[in-house]
Amino acid sequence: MIKSVSAIELLRLVLENPPSGILTDIDGTISKIAPHPDQAIVEPDARTALASLAHRVVLVGAVSGRSALDARQLVGLDDLVYSGNHGMEVWRDGNLEQSPLALKYTPRIADALARFDGKHPDDGLYLENKGLTASIHFRGASNPEATAARILPAIERLATEYELVVTHGRMVFELRPPVELSKGTSVLDLMDDYRLESLIYLGDDLTDVDAFDALRARRADVGGHAYGIGVKGESTPIEVLERADAFVSGVEGAIELLNSPA
Repeated sequence: MIKSVSAIELLRLVLENPPSGILTDIDGTISKIAPHPDQAIVEPDARTALASLAHRVVLVGAVSGRSALDARQLVGLDDLVYSGNHGMEVWRDGNLEQSPLALKYTPRIADALARFDGKHPDDGLYLENKGLTASIHFRGASNPEATAARILPAIERLATEYELVVTHGRMVFELRPPVELSKGTSVLDLMDDYRLESLIYLGDDLTDVDAFDALRARRADVGGHAYGIGVKGESTPIEVLERADAFVSGVEGAIELLNSPA
């Protein structure tokens, strides 16, 4: 990790070493955290910056826990590449590519989520079936911490029964297939697909740490300029603070960084 170097300096290194790419998380990075996922809005200045960068580097894209189609609709730029469901699917050039291994688990994801819903209908929860994964949001609960502690054992029991994996995010638990795919594998695959020499990735949550770690490992293995930029907010997980290469302050800082090459 190289936190003594600023995020703008790292972005400059990436742009000076083409072919280059810029990837970003969405929620909490270019969109402020909303009470409900459907209420999220990508900041217009972020959209403008990404559109401008798409004419300057080989790859610009969003890597999200949302489905790829949802991410594309939210950002609203067809020239970008969208990796959704934590690297289990990619939308590009009008086509959606999904992991065959993950697809096998979609019935289990749906069944597990339905069974959970039947037992917890009035907890202020929002259940989101994203096809290849599912999210159980507890941000809307009257006492989110107590609700999380109460529902996690039930989620873990269902995950065991259906041979799924439970992961944690900010105010959300997720059910995923037991496949070795993540934001980390996604950023590396995209680097390889587009034959990039350098890349920068922005993110704010636990799942983004997978990308930070993957880029650091790539840098250690083959050199080059592949960096993770943490987006610090009010409740940034400690792992983000420990493992990002540099930081910006909130969504505003992410937008300022994306606009800095202008």
